[in-house]
Amino acid sequence: MQLAKLPLLLHAIIEAAAASSFILNPDSQLPNASVEARLILRSYGGLLLSSSLLCILFYIRPGYDAATRIVTVAMGIYHVFPAGRAAVRIKHGAGLTGEQARVLGGPSLHFITHILCLAAFLVAGVFASTSTVES
Repeated sequence: MQLAKLPLLLHAIIEAAAASSFILNPDSQLPNASVEARLILRSYGGLLLSSSLLCILFYIRPGYDAATRIVTVAMGIYHVFPAGRAAVRIKHGAGLTGEQARVLGGPSLHFITHILCLAAFLVAGVFASTSTVES
């Protein structure tokens, strides 16, 4: 296994957990949400689950080629947005108490996790060698 592919596995694990929260319990993400908002949250959970599956497939795929690099950088860019959401929640005190504070560790843990994922993906995407044919 190539070290550059570890962020793909990390994303798959982290976002599968988040996906289950968005799909199975959207109210934990957005309390008192309208029916429409809950449907959007569930759709977002489906997108997270799909990205996890994509990462697993690229993780088990042999080698680290240009396609893997593209997926790696794209997944890294994704993590900018949940990190930004967590930063805003921390700054404004949103979700720091009550049920939202308990969802998958709360905003502080989300911020740290997504910044680490972003860094891991970008380092792998920028510095990994694509000349390796075998994993």
